[in-house]
Amino acid sequence: MSDQLNVIVEKKQEGVFLIKPQGRIDSDTYTELEKELEPILAQGPKGIILNMSGVDYISSAGLSVVFKTKKTIDANNGTFALTNLQPQVRKVFDVVKALPSHDIFASVEEADKYFDAIQKKELEGDEA
Repeated sequence: MSDQLNVIVEKKQEGVFLIKPQGRIDSDTYTELEKELEPILAQGPKGIILNMSGVDYISSAGLSVVFKTKKTIDANNGTFALTNLQPQVRKVFDVVKALPSHDIFASVEEADKYFDAIQKKELEGDEA
C-alpha cells in the first residue's frame, strides 16, 4: 500500500520552522519527510515544530525520522516540539517512550508560546 505523504514547510520566524506532514509516515513515505527536513536541519535551526495533525499512521521508519530530527536539533541546542498528535499516533510515541512529554504539545499555539518563552529567557540571559 503506497499512500502519498505531503509535507508543508513554513518558516515561523528566523531559524524556527513549522513542518506539517499530511498522510501516512511509513516505509513507503518516510523518505518524503526526510527529504524536506534535511536542508532545514543542515541550516542548524533554532527550532522545529512538527505538527502531526494530518498524520493518521506512523511506522518505525517514521519514528526514526522524528527521533533523528530531535537528536539533530538537540545537538544544535535548539528546541523541538511535536504537536497535535492523533490518539493512535500518540499511543505509538507513548509505547516507545522515546520523547519526553515536555516535547509534545496539544497545539501549534501551545508550542509557539513555549518557543517564545525560551527565546525571551535566552535574551534576558544575554543581557544579565
